[in-house]
Amino acid sequence: MQRVAFLFLAALVVLTVPLWAAENPVGTWVGITEVPDQGADEVTLTIAKSNGGYTGTMTDSLGMVAREALRDIAFAEGVLTIGFALTDGTAMKMTLKIAGDKMAGEWQHPEGDVGAITLERKPAK
Repeated sequence: MQRVAFLFLAALVVLTVPLWAAENPVGTWVGITEVPDQGADEVTLTIAKSNGGYTGTMTDSLGMVAREALRDIAFAEGVLTIGFALTDGTAMKMTLKIAGDKMAGEWQHPEGDVGAITLERKPAK
């Protein structure tokens, strides 16, 4: 009986770890978005767990994102929402759905522009 219970618990752990990883925003993510009148922009997003919440930073190849910490990071039910600023101070929002080591969604500009973005998690070194 103890062996059956042990095997059941071991199987439960093995089956639930991939589910947690599939919905884990922690890591470095790299991807591409299109910026109106600018073209393709490579984005690097780094998310870390901190004090029961999340912290993070973002950079981009076009230099449009301010070099400051991300704001209002929330993660629930596989969806990551992030606030960030452009270099001109414009407050932006991004919403991303995580599926394993990929996430996709969109950024929103307060004037109504919206752009698709897809990112992949970089392997840990």
